[in-house]
Amino acid sequence: MVNDRTVVADKDASISSRNSGMGHSRLPSKSRLLTIPRKQKSLVRMACFESTCHANRNRIEAVALQQRPLRESSRSSFHKHNFLAQFAGSASHLMLLLPPRVSSPGHWLQGSTYLVRRDPLRCIPKWFEEYGDLYRITSPLGQATMVGAPELARQVLVDRYARYQQKSRAYAVLRILMGNGLVTSEGEFWRGQRKLVQPAFHRRRLDALFAMMVDRVTDCVERLAPVAAANGALDLAPLLSQLTLDIISRAMFSSDVQGAAVDVSRHIAALNEYALRMLRRPWLFLLPRRIPTPFNYAQYLSLKSLNTIVHGIIQARRRQPEAHDDLLSMLLSACEEGTGRGMTDEQLRDEVMTVFVAGHETTANAMSWLLYLVSQHPEVEEQLLAEIGGRLPEGGLKPDNLGAFSYVRQVIEESLRLYPTIWSIGRRCTAEDELGGYRIPEGMNVVVPIFHFHWSDRFWPEPQKFDPSRFSPARRPPPEPLIYFPFGAGPRNCVGNQFAVQELMILTILFHRRYQFRLQPGFTVEPDPLITLRPMGGMMMTLGARLPLSGSRQNTVPSRNFARS
Repeated sequence: MVNDRTVVADKDASISSRNSGMGHSRLPSKSRLLTIPRKQKSLVRMACFESTCHANRNRIEAVALQQRPLRESSRSSFHKHNFLAQFAGSASHLMLLLPPRVSSPGHWLQGSTYLVRRDPLRCIPKWFEEYGDLYRITSPLGQATMVGAPELARQVLVDRYARYQQKSRAYAVLRILMGNGLVTSEGEFWRGQRKLVQPAFHRRRLDALFAMMVDRVTDCVERLAPVAAANGALDLAPLLSQLTLDIISRAMFSSDVQGAAVDVSRHIAALNEYALRMLRRPWLFLLPRRIPTPFNYAQYLSLKSLNTIVHGIIQARRRQPEAHDDLLSMLLSACEEGTGRGMTDEQLRDEVMTVFVAGHETTANAMSWLLYLVSQHPEVEEQLLAEIGGRLPEGGLKPDNLGAFSYVRQVIEESLRLYPTIWSIGRRCTAEDELGGYRIPEGMNVVVPIFHFHWSDRFWPEPQKFDPSRFSPARRPPPEPLIYFPFGAGPRNCVGNQFAVQELMILTILFHRRYQFRLQPGFTVEPDPLITLRPMGGMMMTLGARLPLSGSRQNTVPSRNFARS
């Protein structure tokens, strides 16, 4: 004891060693001293310091009691415990530690995010095993907390979503294409836009679009006939992307966009490539997009041309507001309750681009993965064909008979479990919070890796096995705990999820009814987790006319992916 103040030095080197081994910051050395005044406000300072150094709460209370001035020792036990209760209440949020920081060797500059960027599908689950359900990764641009437990994911996406409404920094690249649409907007503006856009994807609207979807898929199937007749091979990924873009174009613009469909596809492909390059090279975010590099200039021209097309269609509709049976007509007529205000041209442009980009890329990738999985599991293919052959009516598919294909739905759901096209969700904490006993400071990026919940043996028996019967009525997982959410969860779940499922069911039925799909011999399937979980290098498959199935698997090739039984 030194006069009126107490000097406490931390001499416990073993504690420092243990903490550093767990990924926490080291405790202060002997030269870093903590001064504790007798006044209560100084104890709060001590709590701040201690929380920064990752000490525990009991240790703070013990040190505080042992070092208090002797003349206060005569106070009653009641006053002593009352003081500690007030101290604990005022500083409890400061006592919480940050989630443990990943200490695995990483890049000398980029830190652990370098490993996440290179191989997130391996690193993220591995670190959940090492560090628990919450951990931090760091980089020079900031840090992010990974969430790996269903109850914690629910807190972020559902129960406390108001504290996590801001999108993480990774969504900045999507704003290049989508502007301030539903995927990228935040706060009150997002809530207002969600109310305006939601009716466009009502069940009745999907029924009205059903015949168009069947027509476009049937047309694509017919164009594949020469390839199948020759047992030819082709990359199905770009074909499916073009098909789903055609479907979303007609759903959004009716016949207005058909003359410009080729240009729209080309510009969206160029902008997607720009976004992917930004994600592969995060340092590009530091460079102004206005620097006239060849790549930036190509992106500028594509975006300008695409905006010209979309704004031209919107303005033409405003001049001639006769009824059109499409999504744009629904968006143009949508009005806010109370004010009667509709969307501006800029808001319409952003929502149109959001539907364009999100509405075709995710569905095309999901169908690529489904064709691959079914091709590798003949027992699933046989059951799928039996249902299609036994329940497809002579008059063709109709909205009211789609529900009869229960096994088709199970195949789609299991495929989305193994290969969720939206493989992670990023948010930013807007008000300090607590998750799992750890402190989440304001501004912290929080990531919910959907694929981890879908792949973990904590939540699924034999998670690496492709087994559509998981989603049969007897085995379907309940909504809680949150272990299956391919379209997100909470208020910000995908507004077009039913549109996507309907489209996938039509594709699955009509494609498998006509053709047998097999991987091209020697082609290796690799998942590529960028904006969506896409197949790296496409999906090279051979097509054949539908034949009776043999009992053996065909064209099994070496693959890094795990979805094989």
